[in-house]
Amino acid sequence: MPLLGSIIKSAIEFPSRIPFQNLRRLSPAQTQQATLKKLLRNAQYTAFGEAYDFGGMLKRRNFIDIFRKNVPLHDYNTIHQRWWYRTHTGEAFVSWPGKVKYFALSSGTSEASSKYIPVTSDMLRAIKRTSIRQIFSLARYNFPRDFYEKGILMLGGSTHLQYNGTYYEGDLSGITTGNIPFWFQHFYKPGKRISRERDWTTKLNEIVKKAPDWDIGVIA
Repeated sequence: MPLLGSIIKSAIEFPSRIPFQNLRRLSPAQTQQATLKKLLRNAQYTAFGEAYDFGGMLKRRNFIDIFRKNVPLHDYNTIHQRWWYRTHTGEAFVSWPGKVKYFALSSGTSEASSKYIPVTSDMLRAIKRTSIRQIFSLARYNFPRDFYEKGILMLGGSTHLQYNGTYYEGDLSGITTGNIPFWFQHFYKPGKRISRERDWTTKLNEIVKKAPDWDIGVIA
């Protein structure tokens, strides 16, 4: 589809033609400060934010020093036992606004056989935004038009998640892949059926069988 490739290439390259010389760039320290302030502002009305008075911190010029002094470091066991366990029953606004719909299962460690990491709606949106920015960065490499017609092979965990009454659990890659935008489905490989397979060996064998029929330009 040459026309599709031309349209996508033009859309991706368009932002690179806009001059940004006059935009004010923040230093790394300023960026971190702005990020902390944004996180405090968003979480100030959660149980965690109220316990450590995030709202009060935001009213102080030295909020960074106050944050360092008043908010202790938490390892996984500590924050799960004190806070995150409440999200498993569907409680909202524990450490972040809203309910937690997904939990990513990490590999086991000496501390726990498996760790349940909350994946919020805001986190999924942030991952999507980052992915879109990565796509727009392709404009730097001047790929030919037909490159943008090729498939994108994404190798990751199963998108077939386990439902536990109030939330879904599974691999982080499976959670994010299961939430890709509808317009991306045209390019996404190995497709919905194979991506739901939980057995890794079976999934790889299915991909090997189908691979000769695909025109892959990117592996993620």
